[in-house]
Amino acid sequence: MSEEKTVCAYCGDVIEGEGIRRGPRVYCCEACVFEGSRSVDCAGRSDASQASLKEEMEYRANPPIS
Repeated sequence: MSEEKTVCAYCGDVIEGEGIRRGPRVYCCEACVFEGSRSVDCAGRSDASQASLKEEMEYRANPPIS
């Protein structure tokens, strides 16, 4: 008998026991529910306001002229 494993819709980990269901998706923990529900634009960027190190260094090298 093969038992189908349920995986988290956000992180992909196998869910042991009962998962957290939000609509059609199942998550392994509340943190994945939160991260999975955050908005993402078409380029895959999330709504976080922290720039990557590369972006920060480019900004410092070429600051906008006001």
